[in-house]
Order: sequence, then structure tokens, then C-alpha cells
Amino acid sequence: MKLFIIILLLCCTFLSAIDLHLPLSAVQNATSGLVLIYPTPSAASSNAACSFAGIETSATYLFSMEDLPFYNFHVQYKYRDIGFHIGNSFLAHPLYKESSSMFTLNYAYHEFTVGSSVRYLYNMVEEYHEDSALLVDMGLIWNNNSISTGLSVRNITHSQFLEEKLPIVYLWESCFYITDKSWLSVGLEKETDFDFAFKIAGRYDVHKVLTVLSSYQYEPDRIGIGAVFNLKDFSICYSVRTHQYLSLNHYISLNYAF
Repeated sequence: MKLFIIILLLCCTFLSAIDLHLPLSAVQNATSGLVLIYPTPSAASSNAACSFAGIETSATYLFSMEDLPFYNFHVQYKYRDIGFHIGNSFLAHPLYKESSSMFTLNYAYHEFTVGSSVRYLYNMVEEYHEDSALLVDMGLIWNNNSISTGLSVRNITHSQFLEEKLPIVYLWESCFYITDKSWLSVGLEKETDFDFAFKIAGRYDVHKVLTVLSSYQYEPDRIGIGAVFNLKDFSICYSVRTHQYLSLNHYISLNYAF
């Protein structure tokens, strides 16, 4: 019964509604989608101006359901002031399949970074529909020594899916440097036809090999927590996040920094 409810929700929301917004990494799962507090290669999926050179892959069973595996793979490379990013997400079930492929280009100029992403969304529900859409996202980040602020707009092209307009999502985030070992991020997310969602996330570097992440989201209420284990250029993150009606989301990610 739970699996049927999830499939029904996915069909109705196309994975883009706030109540089913899917993080693309274990870090995003822990920080409720706030990416400036702990940037990784997949951060460009949330704000196209985010640039972090490396390779990142993650996997989860959506809401702890083994029939709904969700995989992500992201690569970022930076050449001087220009960043390049490619990524892919894939959700698989015999009755429901969705994939999202994206290419991102961003440019840093002094304290500002601007970026844009092109996303190809494919969705198939067995014996119901099959369609695809091309979307464009934009992002801007301002950064200095103690604070960074970002604004992103997803689907600025007002793209359609099955002759219905896909939602536009606005995300503002500010990350504050508190101490040498701690950061705090606050953010607001607004999606078409939904109320504002307030988010707050914290980061604490316990040791050079261990970082703890936590977050809270209001409307809908959700809590995320995770741990990042660092070993030179490699890091592994494990996180969990609550949902109002469904089971916990467990994520694991592997990241290699260039």
C-alpha cells in the first residue's frame, strides 16, 4: 500500500513538488537542500553557480523502499574562472521511471559567480504516459570571507510536461562563517502554487576526518542529519532525513575532490 501511495505521488508531482523534493546526494539530504554550507559536485543541481571540482556518486532506496532505487552521478571540473558540470539522476521502478541529465556552465568574476544549467527530464509511467522536457536553470552566488549568498531559479524557461507547465522553483540561501569549525546556513524555497519553505542547516567540523551536518525545514516539517568521513581527497557521507508521512530517507555518497 505504501509503495502504491509513493508511485501515485510521484505521478502527480513529477518529483518537483516541495513535499517530494529529492536530494541528489547524502549531503543535500542532511542539509535539506542547502548547498553553500558544504559544497560538493552535485551542488550545481541546486544552484548553477556552485563550483566544486570533483566526482560524486550517491544511492538510496527512496523512503526506504527497495523497489524504488534512486541513483546520482555528478562530475565538475574547473579551468581558471570557468566551471563545467555534468550530472545524471535515475529513479527506477517497473511501473515508474524518471531520469534527469544536466549540463552546467558557470563563471567566477571577483566575488561573484554566475551559472546556467540545461536539464533534460524524461518520465515514464507504465501504460499511462511517456514524455520529456528541456529546462533551463540560472544561479548567482556572492562570496566573501565570512558570508556567501546564493539565489537560483529553476525552470526559467517555463517548460511544459504533458502539455502542463512545470513549476518554477526559487531558492535563496545565505551561509555564515561562525568559527574555524562551524557554519550556519538559512534559506527560503518557493515553488509555484506552494507556500515558502524555510530551511536552516548547521555544519561542525569535529575533526579533519569527521564533519557533522544537520538541518530543519519548516513547511513541510523535516529534519536531516548526516556525517562526512574525510580521507585525503576522498569522502563518504551518510545521512537520514525525515518525512511527514513516509519512512526515513537514507542516503550514502562517495566524493572525490580534484
